Amino acid sequence: MKPIKYLPLACLFLGLNLEAQITITSDDMYNQPGEYYRSYINQPPALLQRFPVTVAGKLGESGGPNFWDFTDGPTDEVFRYDYVAKATSIVFNDFPEASLAERSYRESKPNDVSWIMFDDVENLGRKVFGFWIINAQFDDPSNRFTLPIVDFPAEINYGDTWTTTAEYQNSLLGIPAIYNEVQSFEADAYGFIELPELGVFECLRINSLKDFSVAIDFNGTATFTNVERQFTRIYYWLVPGKGIAAQIVSEPSGNPVAEQFNLASMFQRTFETNKEEKNAGCLEAAAVTGLDIIHQPNLVRLKWNEADCAQNYRVQFTTSGLGAEDWTDLSPTPYTDTFFIDTNVNKARVKIYRVLSERN
Repeated sequence: MKPIKYLPLACLFLGLNLEAQITITSDDMYNQPGEYYRSYINQPPALLQRFPVTVAGKLGESGGPNFWDFTDGPTDEVFRYDYVAKATSIVFNDFPEASLAERSYRESKPNDVSWIMFDDVENLGRKVFGFWIINAQFDDPSNRFTLPIVDFPAEINYGDTWTTTAEYQNSLLGIPAIYNEVQSFEADAYGFIELPELGVFECLRINSLKDFSVAIDFNGTATFTNVERQFTRIYYWLVPGKGIAAQIVSEPSGNPVAEQFNLASMFQRTFETNKEEKNAGCLEAAAVTGLDIIHQPNLVRLKWNEADCAQNYRVQFTTSGLGAEDWTDLSPTPYTDTFFIDTNVNKARVKIYRVLSERN
């Protein structure tokens, strides 16, 4: 017989309107050596040329639940992201504190590689020390942050806000420069995302605004003059077990970019990954936790946290007794999602639900 565990009863009193959203943790992000993902992306800009992509109607609204259909979009290029452990190399030698790195490149140009150097810190998140890129903008490909930043905290919930400030020095044609990137983040929307070749998933949308500025020491006197300031708005869609599953980046502007825009400098969508579920190798399903309900006219939506080791779930209800014979299955078997929509809502004042976790 399958091991089964269930959550203590959750009662729906009709008229009660509760909403719950997913939580993204470090376990959901890419931070293990050997993990990778591949994404479709629009044609990157060339020297003195722009190739913006239309994203009108793609961004969605704050709040939720939203549904983002990202099955259609540009496929000009494929970007690959690999996660590698610390090694003896030119890149890691410039970032001795980093234990992990994200290596990315266009598959059409596999030698054009860039790196983000970081450490996954328990209860803190992704601690970034800088980045490495061969770019005409920098004399030195290594860009070490004066102080590390935590760009994605260890736990992110709907409504969370945070800000990062990255400062780094480099030079261009021998002229010293100081770069500042101040980025504000807000988990401002939630719902479902459909990704090409992968399917539909629950997600959180992160709405961020980046303020980028450059100051130059023209005379070599350590006096820096501000010469450029640009803003970009960046949306990230975070998915449990798949990290940053999609990104849309506005075109740069001299003023803060509005939350709705029609043209983007980048539209990226994940379509392949080898990231394994964190529960691989488990022997028994843990009990479901975090069961919440949303009551809307003519339907009830149940959500719960992913249970460790669970392969399937069973959604049941009763309107009377609590004995084993009183429960009726609502979900098909096997059922692998962590949400369920009940459209069979009658005028009963109380309807009792429970969700059972199973492992085959």
